[in-house]
Order: sequence, then C-alpha cells, then structure tokens
Amino acid sequence: MVRRSLLPFLLVVLGAFLIRVVGVDFGLPLAEARPDEQTIAFQAMKFGRGDLNPHSFNYPSLFKYVVFALFGGDYAIGRVVGRFTGQEDFLRSFFAADTEFRLLMRLWSVALGTAGVALLRWAPGKVWGVFFLAVSFSHARDSHFGVTDITMVTLVTASVLLACRMQQEGTVRSALWAGLVAGLATSTKYNAALLAVPLAAAALTALVGGRQLPDGRTRVKLGAAALGAMGLGFFAGTPFALLDPGQFIADFRFEMAHLAEGQHVDVGVGWAHHAQATLPDALGWPLYIVGATALALSLIANPRLSLVLFSFPVLYFIAIGRGQTAFYRYMLPVLPFLCIAAGAFLEAAHHKLGRVAALLIASLLAAPSAYRAVQADRLFLAGDTRQAMGTWIEANIPTNAEIVHAGAYTGAPMLQRNVPNQTREFAAKQGRADSGGFRKPDEMKWYEADRPMYDVLFVAKKGIDYASQRTVAELLASPPEYLEIEASGLSFYSAVPPEVVALAEAKYEIVHEEVSAIDVSAATFDQQDAFYMPTDGFEPFSRMGPNLRLYRRR
Repeated sequence: MVRRSLLPFLLVVLGAFLIRVVGVDFGLPLAEARPDEQTIAFQAMKFGRGDLNPHSFNYPSLFKYVVFALFGGDYAIGRVVGRFTGQEDFLRSFFAADTEFRLLMRLWSVALGTAGVALLRWAPGKVWGVFFLAVSFSHARDSHFGVTDITMVTLVTASVLLACRMQQEGTVRSALWAGLVAGLATSTKYNAALLAVPLAAAALTALVGGRQLPDGRTRVKLGAAALGAMGLGFFAGTPFALLDPGQFIADFRFEMAHLAEGQHVDVGVGWAHHAQATLPDALGWPLYIVGATALALSLIANPRLSLVLFSFPVLYFIAIGRGQTAFYRYMLPVLPFLCIAAGAFLEAAHHKLGRVAALLIASLLAAPSAYRAVQADRLFLAGDTRQAMGTWIEANIPTNAEIVHAGAYTGAPMLQRNVPNQTREFAAKQGRADSGGFRKPDEMKWYEADRPMYDVLFVAKKGIDYASQRTVAELLASPPEYLEIEASGLSFYSAVPPEVVALAEAKYEIVHEEVSAIDVSAATFDQQDAFYMPTDGFEPFSRMGPNLRLYRRR
C-alpha cells in the first residue's frame, strides 16, 4: 500500500507524465515537425552498418547510441512478433516513413522528462519543486521532442543532486557516482561540462561521516575521483572524441562559433534575451521571479550547500548567455534549479502559513506556466497545416509536378520528394551533418511506391543553403505551375520576398489554403528556432504549422 505521504508526489509525477505524453506523436511523419529529430534518427541508423564513428560531433554521440539501441530493440522485438521479416523489411519501414522510429525517440524523452521531474523530490524544495517543474511550459513542451535536450537536463539534475550527497557523505563512492553521471550529461550535450564546478565544490566542502571537514589529501582524492569519473563517463558515451580527434575538434569549434554568432534573427545578447523572454515564458513571470529571488537569497543564507546546488545554473547562464544564439531550449538546464529554489520557498511557507495557504500560493505561481503547457498539448493534438496541405496536394495535383515553396524548407508541406530532387539534395549535402534527411539513390527503392512524388523547390533564402532552389530572378523569368507561400509569426523562416508575393497576385490563382491562425500579432515565438508553435499568445491558433496558400499559374 502506498504511504499517504507519498500520494501527493505520485499524483504530481503522474500529472507530469500526462502533460508530456499527450500529443507526443504530433506532426509525424512530417520530417520537420521538430527540427533535428530526423537528422539524429538517420545518423543513429547508420551505426547499423557496423561503423560506430558518427563522423559528426556537433552533438556528442551518447544520445545517438541510445537511439541506435532503441531502434535495435524495436527490430529485435519486431522479428519475434513477425512485424519484420528481415533487415530489408526493417529498412523499408524506416526509409518509407520513419514515424515509429521517431516516436520511440520521443517516448524516451517523455520518460526522461518525467524522471527529471521526480528527481526533485530529493532536492530542498521537495514536492513543491516537483510540482513547479511538472507544469513548466518549456520543460513539458520539449519533453515531446526526440532530441538531446531533456535527456541532458535530467542527467544534469541527477549529477548535481549526487554532488550534494557527495558533499554530505564525503565518500569516494558518492564522488564516483556524481562524476560518472556528470560525464554522461556532458556526453549528451557539451555545455554540461560546467558540472565540473559543483563536483569540485562538493569535494572542497565535503563532510567526512557527516561531521568534520576533510583534510587536504581527502579533498584531493574526492575531487580526483569525481572529475576522473566525469571524464570516463564522457568518453564512454563519445569514444570517437579520442579516436577521431580532428573531426571532433573541428565540429566542437564550429558549435562554439555558432553560439557566439547568432542564428538568423538578432535577438540581442543571450543574457538579456533569456532573462526577459526565455525564462518568463518557460515558467511564467510569478514563478520565475520567486525562483530567481529564492536562488539568490540561498547563495547568501546557505553558501556551503548553494555552492554545490546552484553553481551550475548560475555559471551556465553566464556562459550560454554570452553569445547571440539564444534558443529557448538553451535555458532548459536552468529550470529545475529555479523550481528547486521556488520549492524551498514554498516549503518554508508551508511550515509558517500552513498547507492551505501554501497550496494557494503554489497554484498562483504555477498557473501561467501550467496554462501554456496545456495550450501546447492542445496544439500538439490538433494537427498541422503542413500535413493537411500535403494530403490535399497528393489528392489533387499530379505526381512529379514542380512546386516552388516560398518560405523555409521547415514550413513546406509533407510530400514525398521525387528521385531527381532527393539525388540533388543528397549530392549537395553529402558529408555534412544535416544530410540525414535525404536518401542516397540506392535507398530510394524503399519509398512508398503508391504515394505521389513531387519536385519541391524553394525560393533562395540568405542564410539557408538549398540545392533545390530558385532565385527570385529565376522565378520571375520562368514562373512555375505551382507556387506556395507560407506565413507565420517566425520573421525569418516565413519571410517571403515582396516580388514573389506580387508575382502570385498578378499571375496566379489560389487553389487551396491551410490556416493555423488568422492573426498572430499577439503571439510570441522563439524566433531563432524553426518550430511553428508560439511560446505565448496561443488563443488564436487552431493547430500547428504556418499558414499555407497554394497558387496555380493562370
């Protein structure tokens, strides 16, 4: 029988799971429903050829190996139950429509996201911190995605809590566990390397047997154990950083430069953008203010514990905010610690004001974020304009027709591209990290033969390199039969040259359109991320995706 004291915790964790699993199949099998998913899936599938070198280190490789293991398990089970007759049948399923495979990746994130929420029970904020992270909009939203972020956040949280245990116990065993998990976190995303700071802090301030401070020799031993285990964890998950150091260093340098340079839209320096937009949207202003204030006060009131518990999020914010690439997801590792700090505040309020008052305060603090999380689930369930437009085109436009999309490739409808199109794209992207979504010519035999195929082209856009593209001048000189224009709240990705709009109005007629929202002026978006869901102002939206208008030449 479940102890009564555990019931609130279990109910909150169940709620966290439901918020994260509802709508987890959104957009599938649309390739760009969540950018980067398909690239990771293709890179993981390539390990099946026997070469475990990812040949790309824009991400460390641990998550790719996890995905490869998920795919391998799916294949093994499929063989046993008769779903796959062999490897070719398995590959046909993957290349024709990788829905099932990307769903596995997303369910992994759901599980890790829910586990990350549950971990906060062992933090100072206890069940209050669990509740706040459970309803965090950004954490709940990103737990739907089959990418690296949520796995890294959960490992970061676990490592810091283990470092706190190391500080209290002062044992080599606790140091090894804290360091190993920190290494695995870093092998998921490089920026978790800052976990070395709380590990070192825990070694320097540890208590031996829970009582006295250790001598210098013991501190060195604890620090060496933790940092050594961290290195071991990193290289266990990314072994080819040692075996292919040239590629590793080149890709790592590229990521550092990318962080500093920005991504298409100038949102200013990351510190200001994250403080004024990312974190308030992620948690809601009330919870964000209370969490940040409580964290700052904790650094003053309890510096020994706070040095271990909160040094990572503070240093991470400083480090990641120095550049102009400021995706909302970059602040995910900070959220658990703001929730811990806010939870500790509520724990104190609980003791002073009583349970009813604490529940009321917690509800008021969490309400804005919980509302956004529920609205996100509504849109996840509602479908996507890119899917709807793709279905209409397949039913009404002849196969192999040329369709020029004005906007970003991420906003294009869900269509099966024909062999010349895929061959052109693969040739252009061969050897690049983002080549994953384009099939080699010998892999196109696994296409769905009963589905129409199209030559989808794009209007050339500065900052994005398309192999299948037309410049504005080429488009005006030789207008295609079909022209599609996207519109959304994403100022860069949905930008369309005015000459193209004028061409559509002068020489084309509208044959079909799919609308997600008529007025997006009140909505806010993560402008650097090609994800067609607002971060606030959800009310006008009936579904995900850009507004799409398809024209046929008169």
